[in-house]
Amino acid sequence: MPSLQTIIISVILSLVIIGTIIGNILVCIAVCLVRKLRRPCNYLLVSLAVSDLCVAILVMPMALLYEILGTWNFGHLFCDLWVSFDVLCCTASILNLCAISVDRFWAITKPLEYGVKRTPKRMMLCVGLVWLAAACISLPPLLILGNEHEDENGDPKCSVCQNFGYQIYATLGSFYIPLAVMLFVYYQIFKAARRIVKDEKRAQTRLENALNGATQEQKELCGGLSQSSTPSHHLHNNSMNRMSGSSTFGSPHQKKLRFQLAKEKKASTTLGIIMSAFTVCWLPFFILALIRPFVEMANIHVPGALSSLFLWLG
Repeated sequence: MPSLQTIIISVILSLVIIGTIIGNILVCIAVCLVRKLRRPCNYLLVSLAVSDLCVAILVMPMALLYEILGTWNFGHLFCDLWVSFDVLCCTASILNLCAISVDRFWAITKPLEYGVKRTPKRMMLCVGLVWLAAACISLPPLLILGNEHEDENGDPKCSVCQNFGYQIYATLGSFYIPLAVMLFVYYQIFKAARRIVKDEKRAQTRLENALNGATQEQKELCGGLSQSSTPSHHLHNNSMNRMSGSSTFGSPHQKKLRFQLAKEKKASTTLGIIMSAFTVCWLPFFILALIRPFVEMANIHVPGALSSLFLWLG
């Protein structure tokens, strides 16, 4: 009879798996069915959804079963395949996020030049390079180094290769380097957005000053040429005042500026949420992956619950 804790964990993780599958299938369907979304810039988004879908289908159900059983009973071959798919799909997911950030950076900083180069063929090549890089990180344990099949007591287990050199190579390639690239790129995007808005604001200020100066000159000219108390003169002055007020407070350019300011704030908030969630969810796992070889060399046991928490958080 499974314990209450096991049942609760099983239900929560099953919901995570189901939500991941449904969410990423909907992303793929949306891009396929909505004409506006069938653009080369969204190929990487589909690749990201496919990588996460592969995690949900090929990796997470077995991880849940392993979590419940507490031991590996499926042999060395299946262990190697499962671990390879785990590393491949999770790495591809992270590298897709990195490629998306670089794609957005070029689209914002070089819109005309990069817009011509962003062809379906080039974006498919980019997707292929992402998966090739992920394969280069996931295959060495399967083909050369071997994975971990027994714990310190000789009981069967299944975990990725803990070779120190491989862990340095894998964690750098699948997380730390992509994280550094994304942080740099999103900072540059944020700076570019702020620069664009500041340029718009300066242009709007110059335009308003020019309009106000022209309006004042027209008023002085009309005042010198007319008798000042005639109805036509008052009508003219009122129309000029309305024109000045409209140009200052309600012009299309002013509305566009306010829209861009709101858009920049929303984009900045979105980027902050994306980077914060990505870092918080993956950093504990990769820190543990980096220090685990040292910890085990010192005969210090990492609690299984902690490893599972960091894995599922990622």
